[in-house]
Amino acid sequence: MTSKYTGGCKCGNITYIVNGEPQWKVSCHCNWCQTTSGAAFRTFVLFNESDLKISGDTLKSYEDSDTAHGRPMINQFCSKCGTQLGIKVPSMDARHIALGTLDQRKTIAIKDNIWWQEALNFVSFPNDSDVYKTGYWNGTGERILKS
Repeated sequence: MTSKYTGGCKCGNITYIVNGEPQWKVSCHCNWCQTTSGAAFRTFVLFNESDLKISGDTLKSYEDSDTAHGRPMINQFCSKCGTQLGIKVPSMDARHIALGTLDQRKTIAIKDNIWWQEALNFVSFPNDSDVYKTGYWNGTGERILKS
C-alpha cells in the first residue's frame, strides 16, 4: 500500500508513514500547548494508530498528568534534534502528529481551533474557522462565533 502521508524530524533520525486519512485537523491554543512547545499554539493532524508506522530511533517522551483538562499528555520528540513530532494521549487510539513534521503540511487545511479563551492576544482566526472556547471532545464544546 502506498503511503498517503510521510514525515519525520528535522535530522531524519525518525521518520513515519501514514496509510490513512486524518481523523481531525486542529490548532490548540491552550496554555499547556504554549508552554510545552514554546510557541503561541500547536497544530496537529490526528491519525489512527493503526495507520501510522514510525521508523528509525525510538521516540523520547515526557508525560504530563497535570493538565487543565485532566487527561495525561505525552509529548514525543527526537532525542537527537529535539523536533516535537507530536502528542500521544493514552485514552485515545489516535496520535497527534505535529503539522510541521508532515511533508504534505502545505496541502492540509486546518479549520478547527480549540482553547480560544487561552489564545494569545495577537492570534487571529480565519473567517471560515470553527473556534471553540475550550476543548472540543467528540462533538462537544462551546463554539465561539467570530464576526
